[in-house]
Amino acid sequence: MVYSNASIYREISEEAYSKMCSLLDEGRTPKNDGSGGYIIKYDPARNSFKQSMIVVVFTGMWLEAILHQIIVARHGGDEFKKYDFKSYREKLILLGVSSTEVLDKVDSFKATRKELVHEKVFFDNSEIKVAQQEAELAHQVMSSVSHALDI
Repeated sequence: MVYSNASIYREISEEAYSKMCSLLDEGRTPKNDGSGGYIIKYDPARNSFKQSMIVVVFTGMWLEAILHQIIVARHGGDEFKKYDFKSYREKLILLGVSSTEVLDKVDSFKATRKELVHEKVFFDNSEIKVAQQEAELAHQVMSSVSHALDI
């Protein structure tokens, strides 16, 4: 067995996701006028945002680690070297994943992760993302990839 931090990355991502969800629940209360909807509390420390970033980053670390491990185990190190800089989609296809839903989620996640980790603040792509929604996507990616690869 190869020693890996992949399980730790997964734990960190899952803990941050749980904290983010708790913070979101704590940060909103139903409107008291009976009109439906919520009142969102201001969070000056941006704790939910920070937890959502942790989810995205550590999900990416987990995904990189497990894809490396599984490709090497199933196809060998030389084959992995050919795929090292290829997309998550291509690596998952090599591993037999054909679900367009999973592959599309991974593509979307990759774009979000790249924007977060390699922030280019002066290059506006005219798209507004909500960190908590992107963390939800990362959480779904971890779950669906785990299921697709039976890990």
